[in-house]
Amino acid sequence: MSIYSLLIVIHIVSATIWVGSFPADFILRKAIKTTDDFSQKSLLVKVWMRVLNLSGIVGLTGILSSGVLLSITYGYGFLDFTSSGNHWLYTKQLLTIAIIYILVKALIPTAKKISLAINVGDYGDNFTENIKKLDNIVNIQNILVLINFLLAILRKFMSF
Repeated sequence: MSIYSLLIVIHIVSATIWVGSFPADFILRKAIKTTDDFSQKSLLVKVWMRVLNLSGIVGLTGILSSGVLLSITYGYGFLDFTSSGNHWLYTKQLLTIAIIYILVKALIPTAKKISLAINVGDYGDNFTENIKKLDNIVNIQNILVLINFLLAILRKFMSF
């Protein structure tokens, strides 16, 4: 197996793990919203954040490492919208930067607040507000990941 093939396999498997976590994310969020018992809710939130964390780490790390290596090794380029081709790739790269920004600036700090609240047993208004905030952040991130995934799958049909 060539290096190129190996990088493509890593890239595809990482994307599949990331997108594959969507059903678990959906099921856990639904269970969190319908549960009134705060001890049960906190357990579900812990599981939800672990699923997000694990799939995000594996997916994003695999996508980034294989994507950067593919771009460097095979000359695809980075964010070069002035070139005559690969606009789908540069759009994906821009979306990935947005995902990383949201992760660092919004998702991680909110998840830390929720984890701290669970550890000290503080299930007040801030806990509920932070869960809603995390829910919105994850929605935005999932949409960006899905668009990124669709750009990769549908790139052969794009003529720009």
